[in-house]
Amino acid sequence: MRCNLYANDELVGWAELTHTDPPMGCASGPFYPNDRYRKIQPIIREYNLYDGTLGEVNEQKRLEAQAKIDALRLSVVTEDGEALDPLSGVHIVDFSEELVEDPYQLDVLGLPFDIYDRLFPLAWQEYLDR
Repeated sequence: MRCNLYANDELVGWAELTHTDPPMGCASGPFYPNDRYRKIQPIIREYNLYDGTLGEVNEQKRLEAQAKIDALRLSVVTEDGEALDPLSGVHIVDFSEELVEDPYQLDVLGLPFDIYDRLFPLAWQEYLDR
């Protein structure tokens, strides 16, 4: 499912989301940033550095970086115009300095069950078949 990612109501890229964890309401997929993403990229990389994704875990610095991300008001909107409101937020993983192929990922964490089920109707059956 293709979705657009916004920061402070400005389009910064899009992602192709697939269901990843139905019980937790999580969807993830490759993220394709546009040029406007470059403005927020340092904040995303700072968070990834201190949450352990790219380096050390430093809770104080992670919280400081999280406050900066919260100020970006990240939002995800489907191609149909439906704004998703995940309970645990939107997370971007940026390995652009470490990887050449597929360096970005978008995670939408904690979608309500009814929305998740509507967006990914086969997710539960695939999950149970594992």
